[in-house]
Amino acid sequence: MPSLYSSFTVKGQCIPNRLVMPPMVCFNWSDEKGFVTHEHIKHYEKRGLGEVGLVVVEATAISKIGRLASSQLGIWDHDQVDGLSKISEAIGIKTSKSLLQIHHAGDKAPTSVTQEPLAPSKYELTDGRNTKALSIGEIKGIQKEFLLAALRAEEAGFDGIEIHGAHGYLINQFLSPQTNLRKDQYGGSLENRLRFVRELLTLLKDNLPENFIIGYRHGGNTPTLAEGIEISKELEKMGVDLLHISAGIAKEEDLPKPPDSFPYSWIVYTGVETKKSVNIPVIVVNGIRLPEEAENLMADELTDFVAVGRGLLVDSKWILKREKGQSVNPCLRCKPRCFYLSDGRQCPQYSIA
Repeated sequence: MPSLYSSFTVKGQCIPNRLVMPPMVCFNWSDEKGFVTHEHIKHYEKRGLGEVGLVVVEATAISKIGRLASSQLGIWDHDQVDGLSKISEAIGIKTSKSLLQIHHAGDKAPTSVTQEPLAPSKYELTDGRNTKALSIGEIKGIQKEFLLAALRAEEAGFDGIEIHGAHGYLINQFLSPQTNLRKDQYGGSLENRLRFVRELLTLLKDNLPENFIIGYRHGGNTPTLAEGIEISKELEKMGVDLLHISAGIAKEEDLPKPPDSFPYSWIVYTGVETKKSVNIPVIVVNGIRLPEEAENLMADELTDFVAVGRGLLVDSKWILKREKGQSVNPCLRCKPRCFYLSDGRQCPQYSIA
């Protein structure tokens, strides 16, 4: 029976344990140019020294107009590769493997980035801005930007990439009938809404090394759990190597409803249900902070990997301490909002040193 401490091989690459550090943006650490800072390197080195099995580096923008924040890390320029290579080297200082999450915010690009965010369709946002509906040529251009970002990630020494297809960002917008109102080959039916990512994955697989991992963070409830699972099955057919199940675009009334006996969040439930329908490995995430929670998910064979976010922010030696029977530092669950979401340096339990 697999455990949190057992290895797993993906694309011929051995991931030493089932603990995943999910992508968590270090807000306000970079600047408009999107370059890696010394703080980024130390941040990821600590998780490498902590022997996290797989580290997924935070959402990294493939284009300036597709950023989720003006201080987001970037991979839209070859000059950014050198700094990113220092992150991959820091993660791999012992046994950890690394993926770089590549990302386009679409209509979630803030006003500090653009006054006219790109999206599958034109519509008005809650802040009064209107999106710009992508032309076919612009769609092809963004797909090429994703490819160039993946090639730069490979050059920077990462073991793979994770495509960000969740959290309401651009690829998730293509998959959702709420934001994809197109009448052409990229909209309407599920097959058409999948066309953007299908073409992208073909492009990636045709141009990346055979052993380079292609992960995908999927909004598993887009637009419902049932259709989200169908999308997961299609992603497997397209050649995705690793599925990371998180939240996507859905109406409130369509959110998955776990049984009362299920002790985790609806997002974890979405991942657990998805695993039943695919053969590729699945990562579950959301609100899992304690070692016993992760161990129980593995012991019950509900997932292949467990992503622990805030737990690893407050204790980079989380898995090493657990193996030795030591207590891990607790996340304080700060209210009304996690301080890390503004700036990691404000978290009372976090230390860059």
